[in-house]
Amino acid sequence: MVSSVTLRGVDWKFWKKRTPGRVLSLRSRQSDTSSRIDLTSLAPTAAELLAHATASQLLLSTEAGRVAREAWSVVDQDELARASVVVLERYEALRGLLSEYADDPIEAMVLPLEYQKQQFRRMNADHWYERVATCFVAGGFLGDFFHTVAGGLPVGARKEIQAVLANDADQELFENVLRRVIEHDDAYRSRVSLWSRRLVGDTMLIARRALKKQDSVSSEDRYEPLFTDVITEHTRRLDRLGLTA
Repeated sequence: MVSSVTLRGVDWKFWKKRTPGRVLSLRSRQSDTSSRIDLTSLAPTAAELLAHATASQLLLSTEAGRVAREAWSVVDQDELARASVVVLERYEALRGLLSEYADDPIEAMVLPLEYQKQQFRRMNADHWYERVATCFVAGGFLGDFFHTVAGGLPVGARKEIQAVLANDADQELFENVLRRVIEHDDAYRSRVSLWSRRLVGDTMLIARRALKKQDSVSSEDRYEPLFTDVITEHTRRLDRLGLTA
């Protein structure tokens, strides 16, 4: 039997841990895209896909750190700081994988990073809560996209990449912050909704850049089922916040 020590009427049980708060769960990124389209015809090489995915996480980690520093409250700052850690850890994991498939991981990221920087500059917002929405929307969209496209890679690379991308705990943290913003003043709902819709086009351009180049003029038809699934999950993400996709 574990003993306890009583000091001034307070029972101190050193073995007893504080009951933990809500634990963030990992939402699996699953899609039935593979049953309707041959992903091997769209997926680039593992090195190319990793270069694009790693570049996006590098940019998103920078933005996540920025919104954490600019947070409106300590609660927001706490959750955004933890979200930025998740994104940075995902970047580190993907960069580690990239080094296994590319001779020089930094060189491999140069062109994807240059292009994505241009797109992220187009997504720069004046308001803090819109920048949080950028992390939430662009991060979630690209995470779902890269996870799905990885399904067209050889089994070894597919499992490694999808295992890293399965950890989307940052999404729940970004969602928590946005929900508080909206609940504080419903006027923010339409603004966040409008900004989220604005983000989709530029985010899709980042995603399309990572796909294998198509010679056929009917490539749009080949892309459609893939993006339909990703947009469907994006819509569900906004629905949880009561936003219009």
